[in-house]
Amino acid sequence: MTETREVVMVDYARTPHGSGGSKKPGFFSHMRGDDLAASVVEKLLDRTRLDKSMIDEITMGSPNLTGEQANPGRTVSLLTCPFETRGLSVDRACTSSMAGAHFGVMAIQLGNEDIVISGGFESCSHFPIPLWTFDTDIEKLMEDAIATGAASRGQPNPKLWQIVDPNALIGMGITAENMAEKFGVSREEQDYWAWQSNMRAAAAQREGKFKHEIIPMEGKFPDGTVKIVDYDEDIRPDSTLEKISSLATIYKENGTVTAASSSKQSDAAGAGVFMPREKARELGLVPMVTVRSIAWVGCDPAIMGYSATLAAQKAMERAGLKPGDIDLWESNAAFAVAPLTQIKVMGIDPEKMNVNGDACCIGHPIGASGIRMVGTLAHEMNRRGSRYGCAAICGGFGQGTAMLVEREEYWDGHRAWLS
Repeated sequence: MTETREVVMVDYARTPHGSGGSKKPGFFSHMRGDDLAASVVEKLLDRTRLDKSMIDEITMGSPNLTGEQANPGRTVSLLTCPFETRGLSVDRACTSSMAGAHFGVMAIQLGNEDIVISGGFESCSHFPIPLWTFDTDIEKLMEDAIATGAASRGQPNPKLWQIVDPNALIGMGITAENMAEKFGVSREEQDYWAWQSNMRAAAAQREGKFKHEIIPMEGKFPDGTVKIVDYDEDIRPDSTLEKISSLATIYKENGTVTAASSSKQSDAAGAGVFMPREKARELGLVPMVTVRSIAWVGCDPAIMGYSATLAAQKAMERAGLKPGDIDLWESNAAFAVAPLTQIKVMGIDPEKMNVNGDACCIGHPIGASGIRMVGTLAHEMNRRGSRYGCAAICGGFGQGTAMLVEREEYWDGHRAWLS
């Protein structure tokens, strides 16, 4: 049997996160998601000084593999590399880009590929997420979809309703309320987390912590102005706990989840460069981190967000580590209740979780969020000199993925991620 190779990530970059909300167009609302992704890949090639012909495969994740986002892996590979560079398109709901990185890591471990760029993208401006609230008549909606034939075209298989509550498959906010009730996460805890997320992200942005992570790009504003943007559009430095506490709940009458403690829809892309440890040394590239374990799980769709906790536990078990061994954590705040549940169940120090903010304010470009957490984690680990970090993300229909990484003392050479 072939001996598996150690895999390292030598760079990670992303676009700024533009607002993907329907009320006010964000600075990337005019752009296609695949163009955003191509810009990231081109910048990674420039920063790592890798010849395009050296890239074996590009994986791209998105749960919306239709229209302009169809076949994203191959599209981005054709836009940025020679014909011979393969493309893999991955849909595992919100976990898609991290799942794509899993496939890239495994291909490298087994010797099937040498260099893989794994990422994802999403234009929530072009593919908005429907709002399903406690008073949405799901039964009537499904009846209409079946009667018109829409169920077979754009909706989940209606036979699933016999197995799972439709709210758990479509109403993500309702699954957050289910988690809050099951794991005893209060409205006050979620409000505080949402406010803290804004404060942390605003501080990180102000202190330049995203400088090497974010690629400055042209953004277009509602008044027609075009200018270079190097920040995430939905971070609110002026957010106050008092204002957040006054917001109405939106997914359940007298519930706990508000717009502040929910993720923001975004337009963005991100990607990381993976290769064997020895290949990086040969090329004179200093890794950011070494991949120690990967994991993916399924859980009851009714508590979708819990899948991140389960995936993190599985990744730690595979690496032979315990929660106390981990220096930094990233857990996608599709809803604030997700990282709060992980903290509570796993006994994690809240000061080690999402230290530079999370999707409650940075945003959730669905196809790109998984790799963003790995990349953001790796950058912060290098700033702090941390040893172990774990990123985990939950996904629709009850799916979760995780990646556990280690920062080591590597050789001298080119640190592309500081370019």
